[in-house]
Amino acid sequence: MTTWYILPNGNIKHADGLELQPEEDWFPTAESMASFTERGRVLGQSDVQIIKHMMDLARDGEKWVQDNLSE
Repeated sequence: MTTWYILPNGNIKHADGLELQPEEDWFPTAESMASFTERGRVLGQSDVQIIKHMMDLARDGEKWVQDNLSE
């Protein structure tokens, strides 16, 4: 089972809630970034940890698309 989902708008979304925009260099949507950041802060994560996790997910999301959707 994967943790990534393709949305009707062409973006991909992780089960953690981060929505990435492939056409925008894999940058998260503002809404998903805000909720992802807030959830991390509630869990006691530092901003550095949150940003690192976000960057790791963006890299992993791009790889998932390449591995599963590219010809």
